[in-house]
Amino acid sequence: MLIFVGEEIMKFTDVIGRQEVKARLVHSVHEGRISHAQLFAGTEGGSGLVLAFAYACFIHCENPTQTDSCGICASCIKHNKLVHPDLHFSYPVVTNSTIKDRSPKSTDYILQWREAFLHNPYMDINQWYNAMGVENKQGFMSVEESADILRKLSLKSFESKYKIQIIWLPEKMRVDASNKLLKIIEEPPDNTVFILVTEHREQLLPTILSRTQLVKTPAPSIQEMADAIGKLFNKEPKIARRIANLANGKINAAFILPAIRNKI
Repeated sequence: MLIFVGEEIMKFTDVIGRQEVKARLVHSVHEGRISHAQLFAGTEGGSGLVLAFAYACFIHCENPTQTDSCGICASCIKHNKLVHPDLHFSYPVVTNSTIKDRSPKSTDYILQWREAFLHNPYMDINQWYNAMGVENKQGFMSVEESADILRKLSLKSFESKYKIQIIWLPEKMRVDASNKLLKIIEEPPDNTVFILVTEHREQLLPTILSRTQLVKTPAPSIQEMADAIGKLFNKEPKIARRIANLANGKINAAFILPAIRNKI
């Protein structure tokens, strides 16, 4: 089920969720008060990853408005294809039939990541595992992943003022990987921004928590969810609200419920 391919997914207006969180992020950019290390804490299948992506796009946008990215500049176009050279992603990975290194890195799966994210940016971890082609394995981020992050961020930015590193599910980082990043998270190079997107904040090391600014990304309200479902799937308000209630606050669940297609 292709949901987002061909759609704009990087703007704040396209993110399902709390308007007040978006407004605070926009304000921080306009005021020049971008925290160098932020922890977006939300729920499984929620809007944390998409919100982080929209935030990165807004920071990089060449012609931002008062409330959002322009969507048409060279930077926005590259973001929409996930190819901006100053935006980096890290996420849980694992070996598979073709990548047999004991410590695979996110860069080994960048093509699968782009396809999966553009297919459904609200994906959960199991959908990501499916996109990688792995079964019955748990993804992780190794110390080699941290070394790769350090290497990329040691380089000068290519096109934008800021280098941005998004780490999806940092709770999947092994202890040695987390420890290797502590210093750079606390004292990053100039104009470097870390955005950690967690679904289980309680599983993070206290040292990571103490070095990041918390940004709560709560689940959207039922009405926000219903409005999005109505728009994306052309559902009547009553039906859209019923689906939103069934999803129980999980955006991703609302998008994969069989009811969306046939049963409601």
